[in-house]
Amino acid sequence: MALPYRSTPSAGLNTRVSIDVRGLTKRFGAKAVVDDFSMQVPAGSIYGFLGPNGSGKTTTIRMLCGLLTPDAGSGTCLGLDILAESERIKREVGYMTQRFSLYEDLSIAENLDFVARMYRVADRRRRVDESLASLGLAARRGQLAGTLSGGWKQRLALAACLIHEPRLLLLDEPTAGVDPGARRDFWEHIHD
Repeated sequence: MALPYRSTPSAGLNTRVSIDVRGLTKRFGAKAVVDDFSMQVPAGSIYGFLGPNGSGKTTTIRMLCGLLTPDAGSGTCLGLDILAESERIKREVGYMTQRFSLYEDLSIAENLDFVARMYRVADRRRRVDESLASLGLAARRGQLAGTLSGGWKQRLALAACLIHEPRLLLLDEPTAGVDPGARRDFWEHIHD
């Protein structure tokens, strides 16, 4: 498994643990993709998994956010049991996949509205408008997602994973394939 990159929480933040897992293991057939992985992540921290393709980074993220059930191990994400409370975890986490996974034949605003509906966001029209404005997408609201450049697709994907105001973000290679300027802009939005 990849080594985590750590950034300590800012001064004054509560140091409670957002992620606490022990012995996570996931097999696909005879191959152990994640084998006996353990970690703790304090709230307010930024962690990154570093490692080559196929080292289990995406599989680990998918177990943490409730999309995959571990074959062994235990733990919590946001204080919720990863085995018994995966549906609640999904509602509390914003997960941005490695590949663009929104509808390319819908506009930016239609994609955000769809995601807001899925999460049953109260006052979704207001939240969609706020998301468009906060990530600089308002002028492009009617543009089809499939016509966006890589950097703009990443902004849209970030807006979609933030629209339900999650308590935790799990981002899987969020800036892969985007130019340096778009990458810097993306990380500024994350830090905001």
